[in-house]
Parts: sequence; C-alpha cells; structure tokens
Amino acid sequence: MKNGERFFLASHKDPDGDAIGSLLALGGTLLLSGKQVVLFNEGPIPDHLGSLAGIERVVDAVDIEMGFDAGLILDCGNLERVGAVSCHLSKIGPLINIDHHENNSRFGDINLVDAQSSSVGEIIYRLIKLANLPLDLTIAENLFVALQTDTGSFKYDNTTSEAFSIAGELVDWGVNPWKISRKVMDEWTLKRLHILESALKTIEVHSAGRVGFITIPQDTLSKADTDNLNCERFVDYPRCISGVEIAVLIREIKKDYYRFSLRSNDWVNVAELASLFGGGGHRRAAAFSKEGSLDSVKQEFLSKAKGFLQGR
Repeated sequence: MKNGERFFLASHKDPDGDAIGSLLALGGTLLLSGKQVVLFNEGPIPDHLGSLAGIERVVDAVDIEMGFDAGLILDCGNLERVGAVSCHLSKIGPLINIDHHENNSRFGDINLVDAQSSSVGEIIYRLIKLANLPLDLTIAENLFVALQTDTGSFKYDNTTSEAFSIAGELVDWGVNPWKISRKVMDEWTLKRLHILESALKTIEVHSAGRVGFITIPQDTLSKADTDNLNCERFVDYPRCISGVEIAVLIREIKKDYYRFSLRSNDWVNVAELASLFGGGGHRRAAAFSKEGSLDSVKQEFLSKAKGFLQGR
C-alpha cells in the first residue's frame, strides 16, 4: 500500500454500513497519502448511507483495464460478493482480502481476515495505525459508521471491549456519536415508515414460536417507488418477539426470487444455517438468496432450521 500508486477498492453489493464506511475510510486514507484510488460498489447504496462524506467518489462501473497496483476487497466472504465485476478481478494483482467473516474463502493473494473483529472498520482502523497512515475527522466518522452499524449500535454480541476502545478513540478525534446515530441509525424517511407499516402486518411465527418471519413483497417497494431503502433492520421486529430464536426478513427481489436475512438471539449459528442455501455471514447475522415460490422457500427454510432448534 505504501509502494503502490493506483488502487482498486471494492466492498460487497447490497452494502451495509460496514461495507461503505470501511470503503470510504480506506479510500480516504489512501487519498491523503497521495495515492490514486477507485472506490467501487455495485450497489444499490441505501438511502441512509447516501450522505456519508466521500460517497460521491463511489462508482458502480469500472474499467479493470485501467491498470491497478493492487485490489483491496472489503467485507466479502467470497469474491463473488463484489458482484458481476468479480470475474474480471484476476486482472488485478495482488488482491488483498480484508474481512471478518468466519467462513471467508481466503480468495486473496493476501488475506487479512480476523473473525474476532466486530467489523471490517475495526480492522481498517488497526491497519491505519499500524501502517502510520493519515487519519482525519471524515475518515474517523466513516470508521465509526462501520463499527456502529455492524455492532447494532454496540449491542450485538460481536461488541467487544476493543470495539468500544476504538469507538472511544474515534470520539477523541472529534466524532459526534449523536450526529452519526441520527444520520445513519435513527433518521427514517416517510416512505420507509410506510413500508414498515405494511411489513409489520406480515409477521408470523413458526416452530413453536422460535422462528419469526417478516416479509417485504416487491410490489410494496414498487408502490413506494424505491428499491434502495434501508429495510435490513426490519428483521429486528420478529427478533424481539419473546421466545423467538431465529428472526428472518424475506425480501422479494423479483418474481419467485427472495433474499433471506437471518438473525439469532442466543444459540443458533445462522451462518451455518445460511450455508445450507449457499449463503453465509456471522454466527448471529447471515443471509442467502433462494429461488421458488414464497411458500416453498419458507417451508424449505423451516425444514432446515428445525435441525438447529432441536434439543432446546
């Protein structure tokens, strides 16, 4: 990173706060170091992340033939998570894989993977300090976004003392937690509230009350004239139902194709559960996509989930 001059940075499609915050932070420190960077994300970028400092630098199309000294891939358990451009990334070398997923495929020429880190933002912060790279308030704010979103405002069980310590150091840099929280976590559009209103009516529980579903049909998003609202946190509503261990947000991406976002409360490793459907993630947060009718994909999921709930 110190010897190279031109870098390609990317994070996973359908990004969350860690993916975008880490991308902007690492890109920012390289720019301050006098490097040339291309920040790539296939998107769509959710509305709540659209006002982060530096977001205008993120592109959703890139010419890999431009020539890069290295590619840095952030928050991707496998290379395909980058999106359609992933099949062309072999033209970039070396590829540096920076991630915190337990099931990371180690696809990089260099793999900086730490499953004990709360977020990729935490890894980037340590990298900045270790390499003595520049840090300013904008970079600090984007790192705080990464930490805050992936720890659920520092309440998920991946919240470690190290995460709190880094957050404290970022506050010392001038980060205003209330400003970040309001912008990224607490500020809702009226459209998003209307989508939530519709989604709450779909909540149902199964498996003796231990699995909770909330569903967002495609026509709900179409009526709201949007497809990039931050609906990921809707999964917290079935998650907070007493007795629910596995909470599931089902989003209809297109006809007969669904995205499942999984959360668990205490003991189920939803990354293992998601892997049965070709997905992955973390012990308490994971995802996968599945083709079929809504009823059939739900029943198949419940059938697989049963094995994770037995004996409890």
